[in-house]
Amino acid sequence: MGNQMRKKLSKEDCKFLEEHTDFKKPHIMDFYKDFMKMNPDGNMNLDDFKDFLYGFYKDKSTNLAEHYFRAADKNKSGTINFTEFLMFLNHECTSNPEERLNWMFDLFDIDGNGTIERPEMINIYKIALDVNEKKSAGDPTPDEIAEKMFECCDKNKDDKLTKEEFITTFMEDPVLFAIFCRNTDETEDK
Repeated sequence: MGNQMRKKLSKEDCKFLEEHTDFKKPHIMDFYKDFMKMNPDGNMNLDDFKDFLYGFYKDKSTNLAEHYFRAADKNKSGTINFTEFLMFLNHECTSNPEERLNWMFDLFDIDGNGTIERPEMINIYKIALDVNEKKSAGDPTPDEIAEKMFECCDKNKDDKLTKEEFITTFMEDPVLFAIFCRNTDETEDK
């Protein structure tokens, strides 16, 4: 969306962000100003993104940051522009379940092939549990969580979750959605 190297956010880009995020113009402009201070060329690289997340996850952010960065870098340029950055923030903050599930699907789809395979889900949950300092001995393992997710979501039993299977399952079962979000949100609430 737009040329990110200018010092001022275009009206078109601002309008797009107002329409596609929960942020209003004053907040968008504040975020833009701060983003451009940190990234004068208009692009955030992975190291800068890790520094940004460091405030939330301390020294455990590396693996999680790489997955967040991959999911946020929609055009696969190796950097995140302001629009991608604000969309990332919005996905992290949104209360809209379908938007949140779309974001979570992209996070879990590590290879970007449009499906989530069991090893991808296990990988993300391992990272999430490593970051979560509130875990206890009775918590389910990443393998157990993945098994339950596939049991619930994989409608055609092909050991792959499509975005439709993933979103439909959780939208139809609010209890399962709450449990799923609790397991992933515990890493974000710190």
